[in-house]
Amino acid sequence: MNIGKNIRDIRISLGKTQKEIADLGGFRQGIYANWENNRYMPGADSLIKLADCFGCSVDYILGRESEDGVIVLNNNDTYSEEEQNLIKQFRKLSKRQQSSILGLIVGLAS
Repeated sequence: MNIGKNIRDIRISLGKTQKEIADLGGFRQGIYANWENNRYMPGADSLIKLADCFGCSVDYILGRESEDGVIVLNNNDTYSEEEQNLIKQFRKLSKRQQSSILGLIVGLAS
């Protein structure tokens, strides 16, 4: 997990400087620079503030979520087009419908 690279890449993609992100999140620039350079790892509260600054999830900062919002459990996992479509359609359902679909899938898979 390379959080420093991830936050640097996100910051650059937003066209922001380290100082701008530090000011936005209420961090000292030196602390933020240390995070980007992997000298220190931000704590949970700081990760949440960074996610708010970047407009993304903490999972995305940690490298566990792709740009399209799919949680990546293992960097070796890839999702076929059908699997990606399944996830997108599943997210459109109500919680009750999602529960029913999961029950159906578990029943079919056993």
